[in-house]
Amino acid sequence: MKTENSIASSRNNSDQDRDLFDKISEGQYAALEVLFNKYYHPLCRFGLSYNQNIAVVEEKISDVFILLWNKRRELKKIDKPKSYIYVIAKNSLKKKIEIHQLHSFDEHSQYTLFSPSIEENLIDQEEKEVTTHLIQSILDSMPHKSRRIFELSRIDGFKYKEISELMGVSPRTVENHIALAMKYISKGLKNKPT
Repeated sequence: MKTENSIASSRNNSDQDRDLFDKISEGQYAALEVLFNKYYHPLCRFGLSYNQNIAVVEEKISDVFILLWNKRRELKKIDKPKSYIYVIAKNSLKKKIEIHQLHSFDEHSQYTLFSPSIEENLIDQEEKEVTTHLIQSILDSMPHKSRRIFELSRIDGFKYKEISELMGVSPRTVENHIALAMKYISKGLKNKPT
């Protein structure tokens, strides 16, 4: 059950996104930059569940924001900006990859999104790496669809109904996938080496 603060926060986020869409539709490029900074990295992470080539994902996600700018006059009609952006990203990533895009892949760019901060001291960095590896291994062990639904819910903050619309499944199926993901996480944490 959500607390009043998380419901208010969710409503605030939705209102902020709606406000940004309105400003973008009026031609305010700065609002597009704010939206880009807010959603670029979460969309790239989401995109990696459709395509493991980070260069292709980054390009497709950048194209989402170009599309938003090009269709800015239509944005006032959109009721759920966050869902709208994720659906555009999903549809873009599901399209066939052009062969020339595969040749432009830089193996070193694969890790740029997840580079640790320079300011972190070594102890914090080691603890973070251990935790990251543990979480990554748990996520890698669960079924692909359950992982994607779990990330949309717990990381991106989508509600079950929004996830069901985005993924084209029933809300009950979303609940089942979340429950399955939680079982994998619980089991992974119990088996964690000390």
